[in-house]
Amino acid sequence: MREDQPFDDEPATTEERIMHATYEMLGRHGYAGLSIGRIAEAADLSKSSVYHFYDDKEDLLVAFLDGMLEWFRGQFAQDPEEDPVTALREQARSVVTGVPPGAPAPVDEDGVPFGPFVELRAQAITDPAFRERFTRIDALFRQELAEVVARGIEDGVFREVDPDRTAELLLTLFMGVVLRRSTADGLDTDGLTAELERLFETYLYAPDAQ
Repeated sequence: MREDQPFDDEPATTEERIMHATYEMLGRHGYAGLSIGRIAEAADLSKSSVYHFYDDKEDLLVAFLDGMLEWFRGQFAQDPEEDPVTALREQARSVVTGVPPGAPAPVDEDGVPFGPFVELRAQAITDPAFRERFTRIDALFRQELAEVVARGIEDGVFREVDPDRTAELLLTLFMGVVLRRSTADGLDTDGLTAELERLFETYLYAPDAQ
């Protein structure tokens, strides 16, 4: 079953309870305010129970990022049978609005809260383990986008662009949107969605496909 928010299912194991609590506490207190004690309290566990699975806060958060990677993989994976134009529009919509592809509406007015994701990404500036995880996440998104572009070219609905370079551009645009949604108010989602569509029409869509 696909969840519209990370760690939104019912935890079945102690480790899952810890991951759910980590997501909740990271969103509430941020990286600087996150502690094993707060995670243990939120999970209704002792600190020793958390330390049984993880050596320290960083070890726990690396495992947390692995869980986030799997969630993103499930939420944003492309359907190879879907029309490439529709797939790209849906991907852009999901990033701008925070509504995962296929979901009719966000769980709350802000959609998927990307704040914990952005908060941990900032740690990748100095932490090699975090940097390696985010490099993998970027590679996953880039591959998914490149496959959509390649299918669109093959189907004749996209121009003859370089799929990998185009995916790199799209990923960079989308990550900028995620950063802004998480760190500032007043993002014009309707206007941004419209301008992204104009960009696609100018740069990517084949003339006969518009």
